[in-house]
Amino acid sequence: MNQTNTMIMILLSWLIHCKIATPFQRNESVNKDLYENETEVVIAITEVEISGSYSLRSIFWNRVSSVRSKLNQNEGYLGGAIRREILGNRAWTMTVWKNESALDQFVYSKEHERAMKEGGPAVKKSKFYRGFVKWKELPISWERAEKLIDEEGRTE
Repeated sequence: MNQTNTMIMILLSWLIHCKIATPFQRNESVNKDLYENETEVVIAITEVEISGSYSLRSIFWNRVSSVRSKLNQNEGYLGGAIRREILGNRAWTMTVWKNESALDQFVYSKEHERAMKEGGPAVKKSKFYRGFVKWKELPISWERAEKLIDEEGRTE
């Protein structure tokens, strides 16, 4: 293997593990004065590994985009972010909610159920975490999110 090919392989190996994320965005319609530093809110973290044809993966990402574009319309949604591997097959979502009831309403909403039905065939593996954080701790780091999902999450 020549030097150029070796450099390309090294670069690709490095890129496979690189991730890109949106910044954590708080829902601008939420009255921030309602939340004191010590107020506990619900955080939901998901990790998915996707596979399959280009078409299946495209449908998955289209459904993710659709859900994300409507998050602010959900009662009790406080903020969120998404992250994915640049060349890999894993992605993470982090959403924050006023309470568990608000999160449950979202999970069983038509938009989310449509995303699960249509995007689900591309999902090879998924992990979920639901817990509580203090308002003042937001946003949490992706490193902390991964640790929570790895140590306390459930796999499907």
